[in-house]
Parts: sequence; structure tokens; C-alpha cells
Amino acid sequence: MDRNVLDVIERELDDEVRTRFPGGAVRRVALLQYGDDPQIEPRDLWVRVLLNSDGPEDHERSWKAFADAHQAAIDEFPRYLAEKVHEIMHVEFRFADSTEAGCDRDGPQWGYPTGWRLSDYQEWERGEATFVRAPMGVADLETLDTLIMAGIAGTRMEAIRWALDRFRDHPAYERLRERVRDADALKDEFSARDRSRKADGADREVLAAAEREIEDEAKIRFPGGAVSRVRLLQYGDDPEVEPGDLWVRVIPTADGPEDWQRALDAFVDTHGAAIDQFVSYLAEKLCQIRIAEFTFDVPVTRDGHCPRWSRGVAQKLSDYRRESLGEDFFELTRLGPAGLETVDTLIRAGIADTRGESIRRALDCVSELPAYERLREHVLDTDRLIAEFSA
Repeated sequence: MDRNVLDVIERELDDEVRTRFPGGAVRRVALLQYGDDPQIEPRDLWVRVLLNSDGPEDHERSWKAFADAHQAAIDEFPRYLAEKVHEIMHVEFRFADSTEAGCDRDGPQWGYPTGWRLSDYQEWERGEATFVRAPMGVADLETLDTLIMAGIAGTRMEAIRWALDRFRDHPAYERLRERVRDADALKDEFSARDRSRKADGADREVLAAAEREIEDEAKIRFPGGAVSRVRLLQYGDDPEVEPGDLWVRVIPTADGPEDWQRALDAFVDTHGAAIDQFVSYLAEKLCQIRIAEFTFDVPVTRDGHCPRWSRGVAQKLSDYRRESLGEDFFELTRLGPAGLETVDTLIRAGIADTRGESIRRALDCVSELPAYERLREHVLDTDRLIAEFSA
């Protein structure tokens, strides 16, 4: 996009932000495009509002003061941006320290979508509603963005699903799927003598006992009737739980759906220290617990999840391996039943440890196809022609 035009819009946005958020809390505003930050997709724009603070140790206090003073303006600002320029897809608030590292990805950040694409609504219509957070490396992002710039996909979410579709069509995948099914059938045969044991090897009675212990602990750590109940979820109980993992869902007490957001906000504000200690307790309780989720026990709908707040409990070895390989750009995608079956088949076959790793396997397969290299060259040639005409 023309940087001169973006600079004019950026100055207008800076003026608007200082009007909506008076008092000197805002350092400056940046209007970012593809290439300014790895998280930004081709053809999208992001607005980054950089806030003042007294240093990293002051970030949380400064943000709370800013949010308390300007919550109504924060809620209204994304709607203004959606009307200003339709290519603006996201606004984030973060801190600019003395280094002026405006595009530094470190440090706390609070982001809000400014609008939906037509493809977002199509995803819900097709039942692609289960969120998967996939860590990506530079090469993975290049593969996704090549598919976008070639017109095969409109977003990185779509590109991930397209890659999984191509992977699922591979003859080797069908053989792998059959092998996993055969292994499941053998497990069923061996466990037929003990009907209390599920086919996936997880003993529900053991999990139920652990669930009761965790619920008792939660009600001690969060007293006064703050907790309605606790659920210990395994693969199959919720689409977002991966094979081999457990999630703890803490359900706060609320007066009904209209009270969910207020009840959750009050719970988190009141029990911050106890939540930290509860997460540490869970890590020691069962090593398979990956996520502690504070939310309400309702299914995902077309409108998304009900209010929720989550914390990671423990990492797998693959998480550390990912960091060492530089795969630290996260893409939040949504998958339907077919996509979930594909990534979970790779996990159950022992080829990948997580759904994110399964997605990267599919992208590697796509990038190794001869047709992909021709597609990449076509995109590069198009970029060179555009640069020549723009010179």
C-alpha cells in the first residue's frame, strides 16, 4: 500500500486517539501494514496505540489505570476504525518504552478486532468453529502468505484449512488414518474385558475422582461461593482439547447468561493471586493438565464462545523445541470436524505432538510440492512487475 497515503491516515488517527483518550497516556499511534509485523496478513492494516509508562514493571498498573479511565472509549474505538478504513482489521494497545520499540512484539498487549470478513461468517456457516492456536516459523508464514497473494486463500485461516485439505487428499494420509483406526480397534479388543475403561485408554473413574479433588481445592482457594463447579476435561469432552491433554474448567457463580461477563470480570479481579497459586497447584497435581479455563459450561455457537479467561498450566517438550527453532509467531485459526480429524490423526499416530505441529507438517508437505514452487515464482514475478510499474 502507498506509504504516503498511510502516513496521512496515521496522522488523522493520531489526532482522533488523542481526542478520545485525553490526559497524556498515549505516546503515539502507528498504522501498520503487511511487512511491518509478522502477525499482519497480506492486504490488512493494524492500528497500534502506544502508551506511556514508567517501565516494564509499571505496565500492568498503567494499563489498569488506562482501561478504568477510558473503558467506554476503548469499546467504541474499534467501531470508529471499521468505518474509517475497511482494511483495518485489528487495533492493539501496548507500551512504548524509552527505546521507542513500537513494533517490538515483547511486552503486554491488548488487542481488539475491528470487523469481520465475509469469510469469517462463511466459516461459522460451515461449522469451522473450533479454535486452534498454531505456532509458526518464518517459512510457515511465507507459505501461508504465498497462498493468499496467489488468490488461493483470503486469509491465513483459510490458507491453513486449504493446506490441511491438500494433506488429507494425499494417499499416504489415508493409509495413516487406517492404521490409527486399526490401533483403536485393537485397544477396544484388549479393553473389552473392562468396560469401565474408555477406548482411548483414559479411565473415567480415575478422572472423576481427580475432578472432585480439584473442585474441593478450587472452592477452598476461591471461597464465598465464587465457584459453581469444576470440570476436568479430556479429549472428546470439548473440541479444543487435544489428544493426550487435560483441561480444567472452573465455572464461576453467575445469575445467568446476561451476568456472565460481569461475573467473570469480578472473579478475575478479586482472585488474581489465588488464580496464580491454583495454576501452580494444577501443574503439580497432574502433568497432563495443559490449560486452566475460567468460563461457563456452554457449547460454542455461531457467535463464538461465551466469556472466558484462561491460563497455561504446563508446557510440553515440543513447546521448548518450537521456541528454539524460532517458531514463535502464533496464528489463531478455526477448524471444522474434518480439519480436527486430520491434525488429531497425526498426533495419535505419533507424527506430531500438538495440533500446531500437525498444521506445520501439512504446510511443509504443501511447500515441497513442485506446483507450490511454480506458484511462488508466479507471485514473485507479479511483485516485480508491480514494483516496476510503481517506480
